[in-house]
Amino acid sequence: MDLRAFTALAQQEQLCLSCTGRLAARLGFGLTNHERGQALLATRAMLAEAEGEVGDATYFHNGTPALVPNECDLCEGLCGEVAHLAQMVLEAFDGIELATFQVGTVVNEEILAREKELQMTSGSHGEPLKSQLNREIGSRVADVSGLIPERNIPDAVIVVDTRYDTVDLQLRSLFIEGRYTKTDRAIPQTRWPCRECHGRGCERCNSSGQMYPESVQSLVAGPLLEATGATEDKFHGMGREDIDAAMLGEGRPFVLELRQPKVRSLDLAALEKVINAAAAGRITANGLVWVERPRVAELKETVCDKTYRVDINCDQPVEIERLKKGVQRLTGKVVEQRTPTRVSHRRADLVRSRRVESMKLLSTDATSAELEIRAQHGTYIRELVSGDGGRTSPSLAMLIGTECQVEVLDVLHLHLEDLKA
Repeated sequence: MDLRAFTALAQQEQLCLSCTGRLAARLGFGLTNHERGQALLATRAMLAEAEGEVGDATYFHNGTPALVPNECDLCEGLCGEVAHLAQMVLEAFDGIELATFQVGTVVNEEILAREKELQMTSGSHGEPLKSQLNREIGSRVADVSGLIPERNIPDAVIVVDTRYDTVDLQLRSLFIEGRYTKTDRAIPQTRWPCRECHGRGCERCNSSGQMYPESVQSLVAGPLLEATGATEDKFHGMGREDIDAAMLGEGRPFVLELRQPKVRSLDLAALEKVINAAAAGRITANGLVWVERPRVAELKETVCDKTYRVDINCDQPVEIERLKKGVQRLTGKVVEQRTPTRVSHRRADLVRSRRVESMKLLSTDATSAELEIRAQHGTYIRELVSGDGGRTSPSLAMLIGTECQVEVLDVLHLHLEDLKA
């Protein structure tokens, strides 16, 4: 399509300068679409003048001027609202700490359909209206705020809905990795919605919506939520322990996700101290560092052996030699574990094979003993001891010939070092 055809189409369709220039956006490098539209009409006017057509030409020179945006039959004034739309973005960013951003727009479908028709008529030289709006709004916001437009993982993505003059601001989550230890045997790892009200709040949960008033998650996240102004947090742990089990040693790795944060620059070492002081020894958070989103999936997929210390009680006195033989027979043994009765209401009923790497008898008396067990990830330690009515086989109870159960369970170590070997 030649320049005459571009300008003829613009006049025929009653287009503003920006929409005219956008028809030929791939021509005239370095020009804005508004400038390109001016150039097209000026060039057409000069061609008409050179050919003696000035009197008949309704073009930029000695003729009808181009339409202002609010009279444009295509954009319906949107091209003239860039400054207003950019101001909406700036107001949405007010009070939020950012370095990079990306702008998107929602435009009336009828406008987009009409534009597509014109672009097909004018060939492959055009640019979508949404692309122009995104670029021009982003440029104005950057000039005023000093923020950097960024397509690849920006701190904020803001979508301007031009139909209703509204904005939707999505702030990139922050991800903080660390390890936690837990000595309080009355708190779960993550927030646990109340079974009665499912998180809405009721008499049973004292209107908290939670089965337990506190968790490792809430104790770690509380100071970080306050520091960032985030609206929500999500706790991603490398596995989990029972509520009444302690997590000792170097701790269990986790990643805390903070959603919609208003502040992004944090002193993690100082906040670590705040968390631990507030938790008063019930839990500790250690080694807090910044990570990116992919670390969550990596953490979830990481599996390793774990070492436990357990105190067990037996229903009848057990001779020490019989107990020693039972412990020895489980060392290096692969056991079959059907989903335990205690969790069967929320987990699939499956049979899993798990290897017991080692089992050591640390101390014993007539009806109790202290054991140290290293086992493959996913091993149900309580059921390894009790047998769970035959759902775990073999079990210590089966091998020593009497009922026994775990009274105290501590996670001593996650063997992550083996993964690096």
